[in-house]
Amino acid sequence: MSDDVLDSPAAVVREAYRSGTLTPVDVLSHTLARIEARNPGVNAMAYVDAAGAATAAEESALRWAAGSPLSPLDGLPVTIKDSVHAVGTPWRHGCAANADLPDSTFDSPPAARLKEAGAVIVGKTTMPDFGMMAAGVSSLYGVTRNPWDPSRSTGGSSAGAGAALASGIGFSAVGTDIAGSVRLPAGHCGLVALKPTQGRVPHTAPSTMRSAGPMGRTADDVMDMFDVVSGADDRDLWSLAPPTAPTPREPLAPNGLRIGALTELGSGFGADDAVLAVLADAAAALRDGGATVSTVAPIFADDPYPALDRLFQVRAAAELESIREDLRELVHPAIRGWCAPGADRSATDFTRDGEAVARSAELVRAATAAFDYVISPVIPTIGFPADEVGLDPAHPLAHCGFTAWANQTAQPAAALCFGFGDGMPVGIQVIGPRFADADVLRLTKWLEAARPVTVTWPSPAAVHQGGQ
Repeated sequence: MSDDVLDSPAAVVREAYRSGTLTPVDVLSHTLARIEARNPGVNAMAYVDAAGAATAAEESALRWAAGSPLSPLDGLPVTIKDSVHAVGTPWRHGCAANADLPDSTFDSPPAARLKEAGAVIVGKTTMPDFGMMAAGVSSLYGVTRNPWDPSRSTGGSSAGAGAALASGIGFSAVGTDIAGSVRLPAGHCGLVALKPTQGRVPHTAPSTMRSAGPMGRTADDVMDMFDVVSGADDRDLWSLAPPTAPTPREPLAPNGLRIGALTELGSGFGADDAVLAVLADAAAALRDGGATVSTVAPIFADDPYPALDRLFQVRAAAELESIREDLRELVHPAIRGWCAPGADRSATDFTRDGEAVARSAELVRAATAAFDYVISPVIPTIGFPADEVGLDPAHPLAHCGFTAWANQTAQPAAALCFGFGDGMPVGIQVIGPRFADADVLRLTKWLEAARPVTVTWPSPAAVHQGGQ
């Protein structure tokens, strides 16, 4: 058996498990070999848990032989982000100052749910310091590179998850998203990802802004993981009751739907023509499918980002101050420099900024409420160099305008590759009303089938130049 099986749909692998022509032990062996072959070029893996994965694969093989798998993820290799605690694995939050922290002694909710489902967690993926950079640059891990072109960024902060999946390492991944951090790597790396309704996927520490979210090569893979990791957990006070049924697998046909196309926010980085061309292709496909597609008017008359950026600065400054003083110089200088003003913000400053962000979020909610779903760019440009921290070096999250506001409105938002430009994937975002996570994924699946390109995944032999 060659490692080509790692590029097969998960459903094909499950059927092989069922028939006995493959076992989870076989697939893990090939996954570990692929990590050895491909990870040096992309730097996606923060930690490989070969022993733990072997135990999980052996246990899964027994279940499949007995005809009693625990879930669709049983026996499938998956990864989790550095920021997701799992027993006996390092938690570093992307930062060299945390290099000597003891290993985790508990499973965060996503890790616990994956283990309960029989998934084979092969390791943890890289991220930038504190998760406060929409790029794959870390003081601890160095630069994570895009498998489509190693000179290009993966986006962030779930940088390693994006690079691993595009390299065929794992069938799905858990990332986390505070301003676009699962959707941005999906956009850069040609993947599918979901930032769920806040609370739909429990995580620790509880947050109304950050969510754990599933990532994969296909909408079906994301649906499978979403079903496993969603549901209530007492440790997350915002967690929602589990869905009453598994996510329906049939695509959501757009016939009769009102779709908004958000092409400009009215402030911040505007989308490049190449990105807007891919979004226009998606709008055309939806129209052909029977949807009414209208352009969403620019939402903001004034730039809402400075207030949101200051909230992020305070968050990062608090994390910086939690680190022992003699180790703080180890934090990436871009993060230290950017968040430094956050230490001087007063409580009243912070409150005013929070209120300003809430008003901006209401503008976004009201603008999108007129539609059943809204599509937009994920990233305003096709990409940037792998060693850069973002489009604005002084504000590493400034180019996240199209994604960040769905975190503030708590709306589910998916990302999907819908085209290519300059040899690189170009993603679109699908935003829906709160609690409509399953239908956002179903519409994303419909768009996946309707996209005018075929995604042929990159290999280490050559830089792939896009799908046709």
